[in-house]
Amino acid sequence: MTGWALCGFVVCIGLPLSVLIATLVVPQLIPKDRKVDAIRRRIENEER
Repeated sequence: MTGWALCGFVVCIGLPLSVLIATLVVPQLIPKDRKVDAIRRRIENEER
């Protein structure tokens, strides 16, 4: 395998793999108004 072929292989396999790992490891931040407690408070305020 030549140097360029190895480099292309690493990019084609390594880049999507690193993105997949990053999406699984790094949690998505939920806005405060979308959390369970905030939704519960909004529902309770609507009922009053």
